[in-house]
Order: sequence, then C-alpha cells, then structure tokens
Amino acid sequence: MNKVVVLGATGTIGKVIVKDLVESNVDVIAADLELHKLEELKKWTNNRITIIPLNIKDEEKTKDVLRQGKVCVNATNYVFNIDVMKAAAAVGVSVLDLGGLFTRTKEQLKLDNEMKAADILSIVGMGSDPGTSNVFCRYGVEMLDSAEEIHIRYGSTTSGATFAFAIDTIIDEAVKNAQAVKDGNLVEIPPLADEEFTAFHEDIGVQKTYSIIHSELATLPTSFPSVKNITYKDTWDPDTIEKIKILDSLGLLQTEPVEIVGNSVVPRRQTVSLMQTVLSAKEKPQWGKDALLVEVKGIKDGNKASVRLELVTDCQDDWGVSATQYATAIPASIVAQMLLNGEVTEKGVKPAEQCIDPEKFLSYLKQKNVELYITYSETKKNSLVFA
Repeated sequence: MNKVVVLGATGTIGKVIVKDLVESNVDVIAADLELHKLEELKKWTNNRITIIPLNIKDEEKTKDVLRQGKVCVNATNYVFNIDVMKAAAAVGVSVLDLGGLFTRTKEQLKLDNEMKAADILSIVGMGSDPGTSNVFCRYGVEMLDSAEEIHIRYGSTTSGATFAFAIDTIIDEAVKNAQAVKDGNLVEIPPLADEEFTAFHEDIGVQKTYSIIHSELATLPTSFPSVKNITYKDTWDPDTIEKIKILDSLGLLQTEPVEIVGNSVVPRRQTVSLMQTVLSAKEKPQWGKDALLVEVKGIKDGNKASVRLELVTDCQDDWGVSATQYATAIPASIVAQMLLNGEVTEKGVKPAEQCIDPEKFLSYLKQKNVELYITYSETKKNSLVFA
C-alpha cells in the first residue's frame, strides 16, 4: 500500500507535513488524538486525506493504523519515538521522526538490530535540524578531502512568539546541558553557553547564538570520527530565556510528582499544558524568515577550504504557517517520498547523514519554496619563486 501514515498529524509540524505530502500527490493517513482537529485538517487539505483518531499509547490500535501505510512519519512528541519504532517494526513499516533531543536519539540507535530484523529503516531526526542539517554536513564533508570542523547554526527573525514550537522541547533545550565535540572529545557544556555572534544571510543578519542540547551531536561524531570540532548553536529570544529561568526557579518545571489536595500532580506537565492553552490564544507572532547554516571546514587539494550551505525559509502566508514550521516539515515530507519511491534502501536505525543521498535530497529541496545558497572557498598557498 503506497500510503504515508503521519502520527501527530494535527500538531504544529505534523499538519504541515500532511499538507506538503498532499500537495505532492501522496496518499496520506493522518492520525492524532482529537477528532475535531483531524476534521479541521481534512478540510484544510480539501478532503484529500484519510483521518483516524488515535491515542499513541494504545499499542494495538497504533499497529493497526501503521499497517495501512508503507511509510510512517512520526510527528509526535519525541518521548514516543521508541514506542513508534517498535510498533513500526512489528508491522514492517519504515519510519522517520523529527529528532530525539540527543538522549532519546542515543536510545533509539540501540534498536538497530531490531529494525534490521524487521527489514525496515528507522531514520532518527529528519526535520530541519536534525535532518536537513545532517544531510548538509555530509554534503560538505564529501566535498573536501578531509573535514576538520562542522558548525551548525540556526537563526530567525520571527518576533512576538515566546515559544515558537513545541514548548516541552524548548524547555528541555534551555535547561539541559548541551554537547559539543572539542579537540576530538564529546563534552558537556552548560545550556545556552558559549554564546557568539553569527552572520547569517542578509535577510536574517547577525544574531547571537547559543549552544543547546541537540540530536546532531548524538550521531555526527560517529558518522564523521575524524572531525575534531562539531558545534550546534541556535538563536534565542532573551525574554524566553528569562521566563524559563523563572519557571525553573519556582519549581514549576520539575518532573517529580507532588501532592495537591490528595492528587498526584507533575508540575512540568501541568505548566506545559496550561501554557499550550493560554499562549495559543494569546500570542500573535510577527513571522519572519529562518536560516539554517552549516559550515564544514577542512582540506582540499592541500589547501584550507570551507563549504557553507545556508537554507533560507520564509513564512508561507497562503498556508498560514511560519518559516520554522515549513523548514521543519518539508524535509520529513521529502524523505517520506524518497522512501516511497525506493530512493532510500538502507535498513536498521540510521541518522540522515548515513542514509540520505545529499544530491537527491537537494533535488527535492530545490523544488520547495526555499532559497538555498552553497558557497565554496579555498585558501591557496602562495608560491615564492627565487631567481
């Protein structure tokens, strides 16, 4: 059956994945918890999808839904990544997700043999970053004779949105230690540390970027072991940082349950739930452009060289989605189509840089409403000739 099942289909990113798949003439089965949201999604896609209400915690129902497709795009919260992988393995359906925020990704990679035994592929992290960023890294590494450094940066001009995507993920990025490869060693650094100014495309400008926990650092050091320095940094609104610090200091982000009027309550869960409801109605962001920048430095023909790939994405007014939503959803849609078309053949658990052909991926990407800039620079040694 040549269909794509999208789990978490009505979420911030899931609905845009569904929309792009439909616009690409792919048959989609959209599954999520709330029927009324699924009905809204079906209307948004001109009734071109099949909708199925689904509680992802219902293992048997999840398997039944997955059996109806050939590929699964898991756009649920990353805490469900392993559950979805196991369900996909049980019914023989390849699956990709949007990332596991480093720690969960590490756990997913341990299921390689299980996925191979099921004769399926599970791609860990196939959104913007991780995802496009990983493919860009491979493109840069393959252009050089030897790569020595990989630096990933994300910038945005969107304003007025304190939490521009999944609140749970943003909180984790702000409070958990980040990782980086420095001098060949994977090290932990404090969250939002090692700040620097990054020069993005002129539409984005110079922005302050910070180290945060991210899934690329879970796979790139293994995929490219000779690269001695790998960093990931993102742009952060100072107001968002301050608000998260206040919530954390008040204990409203703790994950251990507390007793309230005889009931066991997890403060973090209650806080996030309340914020999702209140902010969705309150915040009116001024959408801008996003830029994903990957720079790979190394040696080419004996000279120092650099490959710089930058993807600039604008908000999609006709769809009513932000640049971040579009930039994250499009790669997942592209790779789902590549899997349907037999253009990805590996089995097991793989990050994008190990299983996605960069040239093929870029050929799809260039058909989307994005701007891609690739710059190669080389510093040649001066030759001195003495008479």
